[in-house]
Amino acid sequence: MARQRKDRLRQPQSAQCSLCGIALPTGLMVPDGGQACADIRWYCQDAKSCTERWTARPGATPDPIPADDPAPAELLGMTNEA
Repeated sequence: MARQRKDRLRQPQSAQCSLCGIALPTGLMVPDGGQACADIRWYCQDAKSCTERWTARPGATPDPIPADDPAPAELLGMTNEA
């Protein structure tokens, strides 16, 4: 019977970034949370690349309202009492 070696390589643990969604080994991630938290959120250690991935996602930000398109009065809390 073959014995299992203690120095055998293990698969690194991975986590998914809470911002950009990429899964990376935990050595390349930064945990946010601790014993007082119910869960730990993970973020990319490489903030620049994470930000690029996060902002490049389709639908990540809502379409802005064009400047020449006024917001409806109801959204601004105004009433049309003229």
